[in-house]
Amino acid sequence: MRKTLILSVVILVLSSCKEARNVIYLKEAETLPVELLQQKAEPADVKIAVGDELSVKIESDDQEAVAAFNRQRLSMTDSNSSFPSDGGNTEGNMYNVDNDGNITLPVIGKVSVSGLTRFDAERLIASLLYPQYVKQEPVVTVRITNFRITVLGDVSSPGVVEVKEDRINILELLAKAGDLNITGRRDNILLIRTNADGTREIFRYDLNDKYLLFSPYYYLRQNDIVYVEQNRSRARNAYSVPSVVTFAVGLLSTSVSIANLVVILSRY
Repeated sequence: MRKTLILSVVILVLSSCKEARNVIYLKEAETLPVELLQQKAEPADVKIAVGDELSVKIESDDQEAVAAFNRQRLSMTDSNSSFPSDGGNTEGNMYNVDNDGNITLPVIGKVSVSGLTRFDAERLIASLLYPQYVKQEPVVTVRITNFRITVLGDVSSPGVVEVKEDRINILELLAKAGDLNITGRRDNILLIRTNADGTREIFRYDLNDKYLLFSPYYYLRQNDIVYVEQNRSRARNAYSVPSVVTFAVGLLSTSVSIANLVVILSRY
């Protein structure tokens, strides 16, 4: 009995040490080869997908020449006016990418943008305007306004993270979610990704792995879902024993205690 108890304690201690080591991010990152660290990081550009919301702004030194290509906003004080009231608008006009991967721009009509980067979309729209419709090449700015990532599981602040820029990596995302709780598994984080063509990908992150920095999934994309599992000790503690089982175990324990007492008393 004593040996069994000692063995159980040793196993528990070793298990706790292992879980403690798994809390460390990018273990031994300082040992990465210098030549590898000096390589320029060039993450894949985010591509526009069906269902995305795009802000499109078309500008030129001759604003009148491009006015027709910007969606007109009616003045709040004159609903019958057809004069555009952009007045310093910096956000551009909003367009949804339809199921066929198109947006519909004034005058130009449908433009296929699904699968393009926003920079490619800017060049495409500019090429459709110049020189066919305008004499001076316009400046086109396209921005993905629904760049959101969902973070679930054992983090401090689960929810939807809004990303203003086109790029965010997994470490930055977890920081925005308040970091993992101490009970969150850092070696098996789930990524669910829907690509621009509608296909899906599943990937598992190991934050302990120093080579995570060079993973093709290090940078996230719009509509990614990241899920952090609980570690084993937390899962065990979270296990809820049914009340009927608890009652049965308690009753059995009480019965055994009474039986032992009867045996002891019968000896006297």
